[in-house]
Amino acid sequence: MASRRQASLTKCTSDKDEAYQKKGGEPSPDDYEKLYFKAEFTAMDKENRGKLTTSEFVKLMMFLGYGERWKVDELLKAVNPEGDGYITIDEFYSAMKRPGVTEGTSRLRDIFFKFDDNKDGRATKEQILQGFTDMGIEVDDEIKEKINKLDTNNDGKVAYQDFVQSQLLTKGVLK
Repeated sequence: MASRRQASLTKCTSDKDEAYQKKGGEPSPDDYEKLYFKAEFTAMDKENRGKLTTSEFVKLMMFLGYGERWKVDELLKAVNPEGDGYITIDEFYSAMKRPGVTEGTSRLRDIFFKFDDNKDGRATKEQILQGFTDMGIEVDDEIKEKINKLDTNNDGKVAYQDFVQSQLLTKGVLK
């Protein structure tokens, strides 16, 4: 399981490197958004299929705070008119770029973005703990332990994908 998750994390972070190479410098804000969107998609795609079932897509969008179920259903119809039962990463990107969707789903993205100083979709454990303190959250041993568990490859950093996946598991969206 960890190796599949590590492979998908490597793919997410390599997208940032690819964006650097294409542009010959720093990625644009759109590149950062795409990196974060991919991490959200990949966090929900626990089986690493490269697609979400429509049920998984609905759960993810509801979790991210997009709105009521009818709103998510309308979005689903707009980006997947053939109704094949799956949402690809490209359809997910398309959904996220529709008016109001990025803004309506930005809660976790905005929090993690504060920790991610170089905008590569990863933050050091220290940055996250300091960020929690700055937000007025008392950092106890339990929180420190949870942050340590999110560092799946023991490099001292937490990937946004793992941050999202932990929240999906905590809230019971993923089993």
